[in-house]
Amino acid sequence: MKFWKKLIFATLLLVATFAIYLVLNIRSLSVEKISDDLFVIRGIGGNTTILKTDAGTVVVDSMTFRMQGTLLREKAEELTGRDVVLLINTHYHLDHTHGNPGFKPGTQVAATERTLSHLKALDANSWQGDAAHLLPNEIFNDQRKFDFGNKTVTLIHPGAGHTDGDLVVVFEEDKTLVAGDLFFHKHYPNIDLEAGGSVQQWSATLDNVLALSFDRVIPGHGDTTDRAGLIAYQEFVAELAEIGRRAAANKLSLDDVLKTDQLETDEGYEPIAFAGIPLGLDREFVLRRAWEESTGNFQIRN
Repeated sequence: MKFWKKLIFATLLLVATFAIYLVLNIRSLSVEKISDDLFVIRGIGGNTTILKTDAGTVVVDSMTFRMQGTLLREKAEELTGRDVVLLINTHYHLDHTHGNPGFKPGTQVAATERTLSHLKALDANSWQGDAAHLLPNEIFNDQRKFDFGNKTVTLIHPGAGHTDGDLVVVFEEDKTLVAGDLFFHKHYPNIDLEAGGSVQQWSATLDNVLALSFDRVIPGHGDTTDRAGLIAYQEFVAELAEIGRRAAANKLSLDDVLKTDQLETDEGYEPIAFAGIPLGLDREFVLRRAWEESTGNFQIRN
């Protein structure tokens, strides 16, 4: 009996320790100041971008937890001295949207129609009760422009890649692109084939992005970079797509693809971790997704 009591106590202690560790990580936010008007905040989840405008504060993505959303809103308003007037969700994944309920009800929340559809169809349980008030309410399909006096913010859906609903944001006066998860800088990406993502279309989608006017690039995950950094990432996804096409043409097995030495553009890439816990987004994952798409071994969810 004593053994079981000790085991239960040890288990509860472990759970409590992890809970404290997780809360501390949730509350931990680092700020990169790019200019007097532009900031990037990093924590558990995707990058959050903050823009100060004459009309108020623009926030791009809200990380993973409601608590983070509250902290992000407070930090954004502290950095800019202005209330949040627009929250943008680059796509539907929880590490970019689940902080939304931490913002004030009535906040404008912009996203593509496909992102809203995915939130309602694939993540409906997270948007019950008062959380539903922070679902996207400014919806578009191709492009949406916001004029905030001294700042122009343009949202563009350039095509499929990470999902079929991703948008990018251009802060025109600041010559800055916020790429969301269409760009994982020096990290292996999540490729959500089930939500319309596509290795095969990703490079062409980035062609559409690279046709836009910007100098600086803020990725969905990873460090702030420039146009050259995005071009290097495009070379990676193009090579991955070619591996998938060759696998389908030559009827290669998944094991054959996982053993390939033909993926050469991922030098320095690292898997993404969640509070120090690996998520399985690694070299094997992206090769498997390339093979699954090219051979049809996956199923669209909606």
